[in-house]
Amino acid sequence: MVTNFSNEELIVPKATVLGVAEEMTGEVVEKTNSEGKERPSSHNPAQKKRRNEDWYRKLLRRKLNNLTEDEK
Repeated sequence: MVTNFSNEELIVPKATVLGVAEEMTGEVVEKTNSEGKERPSSHNPAQKKRRNEDWYRKLLRRKLNNLTEDEK
């Protein structure tokens, strides 16, 4: 089992020896898991909807960036 605590994607080729696993305490696992949880304010449906709409607009602008105003 491989555990990746960073936000970056981890690509491990087949037959790669990563090292010997060491036991982790429950406190370490809980602390690591709690760091990645969303803030309580993000559970607000209105905020979540607005954040998703903002993300969609930003994504759409990036996708249409190469077009002229008339083509958009």
